[in-house]
Amino acid sequence: MSKEKNDITKMEFLLTLNDNIIVQRYFNVKGYNENTRNSMDLHDTVNDIMNTIHHSLKIKTVSYMLENEFQIIADPMILETSMTDDDENFNIFIKLGDDTIYQRVWDGKIYPPKVRYTVDVRPHLKSVLKSLTEVFSSDKLTCEFMDYKLG
Repeated sequence: MSKEKNDITKMEFLLTLNDNIIVQRYFNVKGYNENTRNSMDLHDTVNDIMNTIHHSLKIKTVSYMLENEFQIIADPMILETSMTDDDENFNIFIKLGDDTIYQRVWDGKIYPPKVRYTVDVRPHLKSVLKSLTEVFSSDKLTCEFMDYKLG
């Protein structure tokens, strides 16, 4: 059930590398539709956001490797350094207050340390927040997948 179209709901977009915050932004949703949390639309939107960040990091990785080609050839261990021997995961959180509505995780160690420790998503923030605002205020949602009701 959705709220009145004039109601404003404050939500949060959070991107982390393990417990380190990369970016945290609050955004307002006019006419928040609580059914969004159980929709394929939210899944697809967050998947698109993740793919945008992943693509940006891949491009940055290629540039880094080309710029440092000779150092990498001389010492391949340059690519092996990291802050931890444990997993390093990027996390996207979508929150409503203290409630995590959606979380997406992917491996950060596929990128060189110089890339994963210097992430800059500012060029994408406007479109990320716009996409999230649109999906959370949408009345046309797909809440079933392969004949299964989501949520």
